[in-house]
Amino acid sequence: MPLKTSSRWIVPLAGLLALSGSAIAVRAEPLPAPPVTQASPKPGYTVPPRRPAHIVRQDTGASLSALFDSASGNQAKVLNEMGGLTVSMNNDIAEAVEAYYAQPKAKLIWVDGKGPTPKAAQALSLLKQADDWGLNAGDYAVAPPQRSDAKALAEFEASLSAKMLMFLQDNFRGRIDPNKLSNYYDFKRKPVDLKGTIAQLSATPDLMVVFDRLLPSNPKFAQLAAELHYLRTSGQGGDTAANINKVIVAMEEMRWLPQEFPERYVFINQPAYMAYYYENSTLTLSMKAVIGQQDHQTNFFDASIKTVEFNPDWGVPQSIIRNEMLPHLKRDPAYLDKEGYVVSVKGKTMPSAKVDWSQPLENIGVVQPPGADNALGQLKILFPNSHDIYMHDTPARGKFASQDRMFSHGCVRLENPKAMAAAVLKTSVEFVDQQISAGGKQDMPVPEEVPVYVSYFTAWPTDDGVIHYFDDIYGRDAQTLSAISATTASRAQS
Repeated sequence: MPLKTSSRWIVPLAGLLALSGSAIAVRAEPLPAPPVTQASPKPGYTVPPRRPAHIVRQDTGASLSALFDSASGNQAKVLNEMGGLTVSMNNDIAEAVEAYYAQPKAKLIWVDGKGPTPKAAQALSLLKQADDWGLNAGDYAVAPPQRSDAKALAEFEASLSAKMLMFLQDNFRGRIDPNKLSNYYDFKRKPVDLKGTIAQLSATPDLMVVFDRLLPSNPKFAQLAAELHYLRTSGQGGDTAANINKVIVAMEEMRWLPQEFPERYVFINQPAYMAYYYENSTLTLSMKAVIGQQDHQTNFFDASIKTVEFNPDWGVPQSIIRNEMLPHLKRDPAYLDKEGYVVSVKGKTMPSAKVDWSQPLENIGVVQPPGADNALGQLKILFPNSHDIYMHDTPARGKFASQDRMFSHGCVRLENPKAMAAAVLKTSVEFVDQQISAGGKQDMPVPEEVPVYVSYFTAWPTDDGVIHYFDDIYGRDAQTLSAISATTASRAQS
């Protein structure tokens, strides 16, 4: 397993490579990519607003008198020069930088009035390693001051503070706001206390204290970092350029998720068509999954499993009524009656043959009762979310034999739903069978909510350390890479 100590962030990646040997020795190469459909794009990616920082120094008499003292006077001159700077940075970072340096008792972090300090050298070294962690080192480049006058040192001081905050924020939550990519992403973006962070950078003599708090600590992230280093240095591993991009996207996506996964959780990886259950941080269950069709894509989000429903009925979504059932009804008005559906109009049950289907569909409800032919099978596992996505059984068992398993309307069908239900309920498959055999719809809350990550990774390390690559089935990686490029271009502007 990769090291989880802070030293891994400052030593070369050779140590990580040695610790993830199997990830280098064995690889699962992607199959030829099928045609992809772009994921409901929003018109362009909107980069965060940038502006020059406007530092208004709140000098006191003490700070003015320091101008006549050699050591403290040099630092006071640098601080006073910061009021005339035009260093451009993201708006939220600018606010933190302005607040810190405007304080009457603000202290320089990276220079001592004569030049950069050893702490600045450590910071610059870490920023140069950004490429190793799937970022772009150019985003955080800070040129050392070419002069030792107060103005040059002030510009270096403000620039390094801004770049360090950006580097830490990017590592903690990612460069990209996934919610701006398309309608298929849904994350509450992790907040970073930038004002508190710059204060910590100032107060601590060891920058690793701050880095360890914000940088990813999930072992799978370290495995991806080791793989990225290997691909770049060896030039091997199938389609190297494509795989490098997949790893970079995977590292970005990991930052959208918690820093560390809990001990107990469900993980669904859509490009792998697989669902996994972890107990005590150990993989105890894995199974094939069916996910959404190209025009009914499964979202990328996280939630919490709360309920298992046995013998469910299926309330047919209006989109399916409109697009799939109405054509049948035009040919045969009794179609839904023959198929066993229950139809209601404004709450009143009636045969489908007697329904006026020209009225607004909002008035009409179509429900498939529990039974052997129910589209949801014998159970479903619910984790409330705004997309109405859940895991469930299915009578269409043959779909799991397909290589590309995009057949659903967005929900996740499980190859072994009884085992998954037993796992989240902390019980046995026999108990699950008993609930199903009892007949009738039954909702059973789980004894403890289980986090579920409905994810999208085209590069992912399995528990044995092997990095597997998958086809970009929904064409989402390209969107993420485009947004990353737009972000880098924005940051290059002064």
